[in-house]
Amino acid sequence: MISLLELRRQLLHMIFGVFIVIMLYLHWFNVYHLLGILILGLIFSYLCKNYNVPLASWVMEKFERPENRKSFPGRGPIFFMIGSIIVVYLFPLKIALASIMILTLGDAISHIFGKLLSKRTYKYLKSFEGTFAGILVAFLGALIFVNLYAAIFGSLFAMTLESIRIEYLDDNLLVPIIAALTMSLF
Repeated sequence: MISLLELRRQLLHMIFGVFIVIMLYLHWFNVYHLLGILILGLIFSYLCKNYNVPLASWVMEKFERPENRKSFPGRGPIFFMIGSIIVVYLFPLKIALASIMILTLGDAISHIFGKLLSKRTYKYLKSFEGTFAGILVAFLGALIFVNLYAAIFGSLFAMTLESIRIEYLDDNLLVPIIAALTMSLF
């Protein structure tokens, strides 16, 4: 079963990602705006780790995992921004937007459906059910910006990689880069 905290986190993940994609698509944001958001995120992370910051600390309390509140508040959004900055800087805009959509939708849906549908736990894998749901929804999100084959293979490779438990690599960083690299081949 999915906890209320995880559900809130994943919904915020989707809202944040879709907002970033819309702003980039409309050309209201560029890589420098993303860098500014990243810098603000790093500042608030440091402050929230060491002080009680109005509003920011409340957000951390409502949306951050307890273990990250003490060690690295805002870890997920910070790595989300780093991954987004890398793909926006290195790839054509449509591939960057598709890869951010794969991260935004696929990652969140895989967590939600994995917790709701999966009855098994695996040592090195997340759930098959969540991964399948994540691939499907990520594919639909990517298809808005890229062709059918790029959307299929970008979603498939990135979300399959996301399903593997990698201790030292954050999937918010890895998923958009793998998706963009794969889609650039198509």
